Amino acid sequence: MGVLREYQMQAARFALDSFVRNGGAGLFLDMGLGKTLTSIAIMDIWHAEHPDGRFLVVAPALVAKNSWPDELERFKSVHSLDWAVAVGTPRQRLAAVNENRTVTIIGQDNLAWLDKTVACWPWAGIVVDELSGYRNPKSNRFKVLKARRADRASHPSGRRRTSNGELPIDWLLGLTGTPATKNLLDLWAQMMLVDGGRTLGRSMERFKGEYFRESRWIKNPYGVSQCIEWEPLDGAQARIMDRIGADCLSMRAADKLPGLPDLLTVDHWIDMPAETRAKYDEIRRAMVLEVSGREDVTAANAGVLTGKLSQLTAGCVYPDSDDSDRTVMHVDDAKMDELERIMSEADGPVLVFYRFKDELERMAKRFPGMREVHEDGVLAEWNAGRVPLLAAHPMAAKYGLNIQHGGHEIVWLSLPWSLEDYDQANARLHRSGQSHPVRVHRICESGTVDSRILSVLERRANLHDAVMGALRGEE
Repeated sequence: MGVLREYQMQAARFALDSFVRNGGAGLFLDMGLGKTLTSIAIMDIWHAEHPDGRFLVVAPALVAKNSWPDELERFKSVHSLDWAVAVGTPRQRLAAVNENRTVTIIGQDNLAWLDKTVACWPWAGIVVDELSGYRNPKSNRFKVLKARRADRASHPSGRRRTSNGELPIDWLLGLTGTPATKNLLDLWAQMMLVDGGRTLGRSMERFKGEYFRESRWIKNPYGVSQCIEWEPLDGAQARIMDRIGADCLSMRAADKLPGLPDLLTVDHWIDMPAETRAKYDEIRRAMVLEVSGREDVTAANAGVLTGKLSQLTAGCVYPDSDDSDRTVMHVDDAKMDELERIMSEADGPVLVFYRFKDELERMAKRFPGMREVHEDGVLAEWNAGRVPLLAAHPMAAKYGLNIQHGGHEIVWLSLPWSLEDYDQANARLHRSGQSHPVRVHRICESGTVDSRILSVLERRANLHDAVMGALRGEE
């Protein structure tokens, strides 16, 4: 495919060679480096050599519905693949599967349906877009792909379907720009899918035992101590990176796209209004006192506390689950005021990320021209510069949206805890095709949980950079 850039050809060659040697490959490429186009080239080359081969692409729902078919259509003059998109109702999905096209595209949310519906999978290769979404080995989507990778007629429970003997998948290609944003433990399940356990073993518990030590415990409701955190042993990170290096290729956008405009971060620290501060301190003291003397402190306890405090920094308080009054309490508009100020000085349209529905509702009332990212036709209008304020939740907008032509100003009303959500969301504008430096405005309230979220994002970014750097051979 002549449209590929040199680094994309390098990635394609790496993957095809790894398929032959190891039966799988991981392309850990920064956002904006063209993982979709590279994967189309890989399938096209493989199909030319194996004409009977068919492929399954599994992607986040929006990406499966929009990005993959759009890219296949856009570059159809330079590849020989035909495709069907298995989205919509079960009947529509089944009709697409039964078309027996060279490439079948399906959302990862429909993997369980596909597993129940198709007894023996006909696909020789599987492309897993956003591999990091499979880092939890207890998730059903992981179990489905793990079983089907080993035997196209297998079920996660171990039950065999109709098959003339074990028929493994020829290869699996895993795509992600964020393989380990939280913990090195995230790598095990992803590599299990990529290489079937060849590098990091077939047991998560053995992987933990070889590379990690227990570092934090809690008591469960039955009074039994349970480990909830592990830390890597000395030298473990280097050994893990060395093990997976033969199957995984890492690339950084800054290296491969030297002309990519800068990503500039501007933190807007504001003071929490006095009345909100009093309520914030009251809730924090009450909830800390509630859990501080208990032995059954869990992540759920901490989640409730930080969630409630985050709501207050956003200017609202949601009712507790057992509260008969389901009304959301409006507290203040401090961040909305700052958003309005930023918009007044912004160089063009603004993409705003929010966490709470109350923030979205208040934006809609305050800024009449606001549009939401999921509205029909809104992305074309945004790219044409006709949407002054585009609102998006990071979970809904972090994949598959090429909206870099519509603006270069991002505002975070409330930051997420997830580095993957944060980086992927920012990459909607900071990617190939963007012609201006992208400014990321983060509105934070001093002396609140906002500071904690920023520090967590920074630590996780350090881990991510270390993993990606090790795979590139950097010291």
